[in-house]
Amino acid sequence: MRRTIIQEEAHFLTLTVIEWVDVFTRRMYNDFLINCLMHCQQKKGLQIFAYVLMPNHLHLVVRAITGSLSDVLRDLKTYSAKELIKLIKDNPQESRKDWMLALFQKHAKHNPLNKHFQFWQNENYPVALANPVIFGQKVDYVHQNPVRAGFVDEPHHYVYSSANPMSPITLDES
Repeated sequence: MRRTIIQEEAHFLTLTVIEWVDVFTRRMYNDFLINCLMHCQQKKGLQIFAYVLMPNHLHLVVRAITGSLSDVLRDLKTYSAKELIKLIKDNPQESRKDWMLALFQKHAKHNPLNKHFQFWQNENYPVALANPVIFGQKVDYVHQNPVRAGFVDEPHHYVYSSANPMSPITLDES
């Protein structure tokens, strides 16, 4: 069942790399995506309430205060995909480069929305957060994700998370 985004509501979203490829294991890719999120905050009216960047997906609790959340996500995914592909291609330390690029090309061939590479899965799995209880549950889920994965013992220890007090992303109040 395809879920749709309800304008004006906060949503829990998951952006997933195709085939769950662990792209976000290198600082340069992570920092780039964090900068993309900050750009969307500053220039596209994206409110970010919580996030966590895992090795192969990004969880967000967000809302668009100007324009359409669907449009912001489309732009974020399109731009970040193209630039992350370039970063992977140009990274001499990327030992998995050929394998990843071949997967991204394979998926693009079967998707008329992409010409050369498909980086992100098409679906974002939006869940509208219509009340404060569900909102709080999803924020907790986002922050506990790296703990459940065994990466850290406490949510605030995970670098690429809004639970970390050193996060470069300024969060919006719910």
